[in-house]
Amino acid sequence: MVSLRILRRTHELQQKLLSPTSNPISLFYTLFSLRALSSYTHYGDPYSTTTIATTTSTSSSSQSQSLVRTICALVCQSYSPQTHLRSSPPKLNVDLNADSLTHEQAISVVASLAEEAGSMVALSFFYWAIGFPKFRYFMRLYIFCAMSLFGNGNLERAHEVVHCMVRNFAEIERLKEAADMVFEMQNQGLMLSTRTLNCVLGIACDLGLVEYAENLFEEMCVRGVSPDFLSYKSMVVGYCRNSRVLEVDRWLSKMLERGFVLDNATFTLIISLFCEKGLVSRASWCFDKMIRMGVKPNLINFTSLIHGLCQRGSIKQAFEMLEEMVRKGWKPNVYTHTALIDGLCKKGWTERAFRLFLKLVRSDNYKPNVHTYTAMIRGYCEEDKMSRAEMLLSRMQEQGLVPNTNTYTTLVSGHCKAGNFDRAYELMDIMGKEGFAPNICTYNAVFDSLCKKGRVQEAYKLIKKGFRRGVEADRVTFTIFISE
Repeated sequence: MVSLRILRRTHELQQKLLSPTSNPISLFYTLFSLRALSSYTHYGDPYSTTTIATTTSTSSSSQSQSLVRTICALVCQSYSPQTHLRSSPPKLNVDLNADSLTHEQAISVVASLAEEAGSMVALSFFYWAIGFPKFRYFMRLYIFCAMSLFGNGNLERAHEVVHCMVRNFAEIERLKEAADMVFEMQNQGLMLSTRTLNCVLGIACDLGLVEYAENLFEEMCVRGVSPDFLSYKSMVVGYCRNSRVLEVDRWLSKMLERGFVLDNATFTLIISLFCEKGLVSRASWCFDKMIRMGVKPNLINFTSLIHGLCQRGSIKQAFEMLEEMVRKGWKPNVYTHTALIDGLCKKGWTERAFRLFLKLVRSDNYKPNVHTYTAMIRGYCEEDKMSRAEMLLSRMQEQGLVPNTNTYTTLVSGHCKAGNFDRAYELMDIMGKEGFAPNICTYNAVFDSLCKKGRVQEAYKLIKKGFRRGVEADRVTFTIFISE
């Protein structure tokens, strides 16, 4: 009888607690075992951390024991036909209403299964239980399951449960609480692994908690767990996603100092960030370093660097990079061409940009997209060639492309500089009708041009209209105000 075994187990655990030779992990494991086993005779608040009551009615105890025995039997029946799948716990098809099971009873089931049927059967029930919101965020279930598996000598599966706890509690913004428990379990004897702490680090970085992740990294080292490539990569990627250039550079240097070879995905993120922030020289250094490490650059790497060079005005170097890219067997795509067209237009070489644009139009593989058209339109607007800019607007619409806010703002700005305010207002109305509400950049373009033309009252009336529509002033707006 399971109930008799449980009673005997409870007595043994009590003796362990009183033994002066018990080590910390055995005490930790024993404490949770005793709490769970005691739950056969206790009904209380499942989230309470107070001392479990030691006496309840006989009928209540009997009902609880009967329910636990029934559930254990159902789990074993569901698991037994699938012994060939024991490398990963099977999905249980248990005819049981989760709401009829208390939190403490769930812990008791895990305890009994781990003791009587083995780690994998207990683990299969654990996964079934956390499929329900009632148990998914009940931390003691994770702790007890992990420690039960550890007590059975199954360290790998114990860490699997810990990973699961960290991921699930991160869902409800309780990552730090879960991480604290990971370290507490180590204090009680559960050996931490680099893989487990990488799981915590990675999730923290994914959530944007990079400072917290850095503290975790330091704690990891203090506790004698050696960071590996993935540990450092998590920090680099986390800071990349937060556009923290200095921190990215710092962690990149640490990785390289320790002899880690970065993968292409990490290099791609770093190069893209450096180019985006205008640090093209540093991006070029990373690009060269990547090649020296034996990592082959891909289309994204080349295009990012070409874009960065074009933004810096280094058009010659950008085309040299294009030639190298082709030599390496990569064909430039629409994004590569758009970066070059935009760079040429910013240099004032619109005719050369247009020839490249036409090459893209005639291509069988790639066609200009909204960004390509917008870059070309901007080039013509800068040269006051508004008729050609309007021609491109019509052309892109004929091709089924929908102008975006940036496209319209570029045209509005061009017409304002040319003094065509009626057309600028008309385009702003079209924007609203097509679902692209003018943003602060649009209003700034018109506001600035009106002020420069001496139409100050009209300018202030326009900007107030924008504020009423929810547009917020930025640094450019205030600069215009001050200059006027």
